[in-house]
Amino acid sequence: MSDMEKNKKGFLNDWWRQFLTGVMGTAIGVGLTFAVSNWVEGNKKEQIQRQTAIMAVYDIDEIIRELKEDLEIENTLYPIAYSLSIHPGKLDLVSADSVRQAVGYLIEETTTVPDWAADTKEKAFTGSMDVWQNLENSQFYDNVQKCYQLRAELLRIVERDVVFRHPLTEADVEKFLEKASASDLEYDGSLTFNALRKLLKQTYGKPETLRYLRMYLLRSNEYNQYINELSRLNKENKFLMSLSDEEMEAYIRRNVQKTKSATPALLAGLWEEQLNEGSEILRLRPDGALDITFHAMGNALLHDESEDVDVQIKVPVSYRLSGEWTLEGDSLRIYCPPGKGELLSIDLDKVSLAESVLKSGKEWEKSYRRSFDEYLESASVDQWYAVSFDLTGDLMFLSYPFTSPMGEVQQVRMQLVRKLDTE
Repeated sequence: MSDMEKNKKGFLNDWWRQFLTGVMGTAIGVGLTFAVSNWVEGNKKEQIQRQTAIMAVYDIDEIIRELKEDLEIENTLYPIAYSLSIHPGKLDLVSADSVRQAVGYLIEETTTVPDWAADTKEKAFTGSMDVWQNLENSQFYDNVQKCYQLRAELLRIVERDVVFRHPLTEADVEKFLEKASASDLEYDGSLTFNALRKLLKQTYGKPETLRYLRMYLLRSNEYNQYINELSRLNKENKFLMSLSDEEMEAYIRRNVQKTKSATPALLAGLWEEQLNEGSEILRLRPDGALDITFHAMGNALLHDESEDVDVQIKVPVSYRLSGEWTLEGDSLRIYCPPGKGELLSIDLDKVSLAESVLKSGKEWEKSYRRSFDEYLESASVDQWYAVSFDLTGDLMFLSYPFTSPMGEVQQVRMQLVRKLDTE
């Protein structure tokens, strides 16, 4: 073989090797591209699945929470309205708050729908089949649909069933206002306390009111049935999608509360939580000491000697517990040992009490103070909370597990607002 032929063959071999190398490189590159693309798509699809599932589960948890709040209001206001209905003579003696609460319990609300009835998220979930097809879990899909169907079913019952039909309607209020005098109205057009008492007396005279009060247990049972079924289905939902409490809490912090993690510097300060009938003020000092001040309402049962009846009134009470706090990761521990409590005030307004109940009022205050001092000798707090803050640092969120008397573990969530600390 001549040198020319050898050179030509070597050139062809080199060219062929380069060609094959290029083809192989391209093939490997294309294969890797498809593999990475498929992995990314699969990972993205899995993320969408979990995000969709978490959103649905959280929405149903909120429906359950709001139903429980409505049931709690029902259970709180019913005894007040019922007690006044069987003791009409007390209407001239009880506090303005009791009268307002009784009116609020009996009056029909037509301007707004219950919080749990808002279906914005349901429409977002069910309106896109692409989203639901990504779930690849038909049982979960069916459960979520069933939960929303139960919500719609309960709303129809609340709106149409005689069990939920309030005895005091807007028409009743309008008729009352037509006959009201100037002395029955406040400067802003609302009814005065005396006018509310007159309206309540009229309402108690209607047969519909007696029917509504007698059906309290039916309403309570209705709420409980739907709460229990929704809770059962959503517990199953979490199992079907393997959703942990930690994953749900992370979703809430990231998408609902938009929170950031706790630090000792963020925690230090004065924080207030509004309660149904008062407030709780938490002072966390930089050195780890703490004070918890409670402003609550005590129930004073006083005897009216002139009428020979018992009268119940609300009395503001304030007390304080002291202790220490520590932060470990995202967990806040609040510890107040026994014997570190102090009764600050019992604000029984003796000046406004009728002479016929003044003696009973003084005796009640003396007895209540003695009992409360005994309670504070043993009162203590030792609780761990999951803690986080909103993005401004002026809202603090605390949550902890609570076991109900039925053995069900629930997450209790608290929201506290930062207050100006003048100390």
